[in-house]
Amino acid sequence: MKSTCVFLLLFLSGTYSVEALKCFSCTGLSNNTQCNQNPVTCSLPDDTCMTSVTTISGSSLITKSCSTNTVCLAASSTNINLGGLVGNQVSCCQVDLCNVNASSVSTLNLLLCVACLLSGLVLSV
Repeated sequence: MKSTCVFLLLFLSGTYSVEALKCFSCTGLSNNTQCNQNPVTCSLPDDTCMTSVTTISGSSLITKSCSTNTVCLAASSTNINLGGLVGNQVSCCQVDLCNVNASSVSTLNLLLCVACLLSGLVLSV
């Protein structure tokens, strides 16, 4: 009986396969569509897709990669946004090709800047 259980356990463990996570990968591109041209299969221990959008003087650079959840969460805990001119937004996800979208922070920053400018014009009249 024991040998049957051991054989069955070995047989079942041999037929079980784990698919590696797939993420989009790019470094320092300004266009999210270009970033999504390069899907990669992550290697262990990477279990998370990480997206970083760095904004400098209003221009955004996108970096996407495989990462560990621990590293990604640590990076996202330091997110910074200084009025749309300077900032870094990191997001993490754990489903195949889940990092298809870049962060919407730069778009939100632009909208906030426009709203501030418009309110300043209205108040100055």
